[in-house]
Amino acid sequence: MDEDVTISKPKSSKPEKKRSINTWGIYFSLFFIIVGLIWYGVNMGVIPISFLQEQAGPILLVIIGIIILIKSF
Repeated sequence: MDEDVTISKPKSSKPEKKRSINTWGIYFSLFFIIVGLIWYGVNMGVIPISFLQEQAGPILLVIIGIIILIKSF
């Protein structure tokens, strides 16, 4: 009656789900970042300081691109 009984059962019945990378999200985010950086670079020498609030557009595009990039991983 001294038998060692071992049962090999996985810890969880569901297989572990590996999170996939959203490639379309990466493409969209890189597009937004590139367009925003080009827009900001063009406006940097052209727009005077009094119109600084109008530069929120390219900065917003870069921020949206970074957020999409983070969400895609």
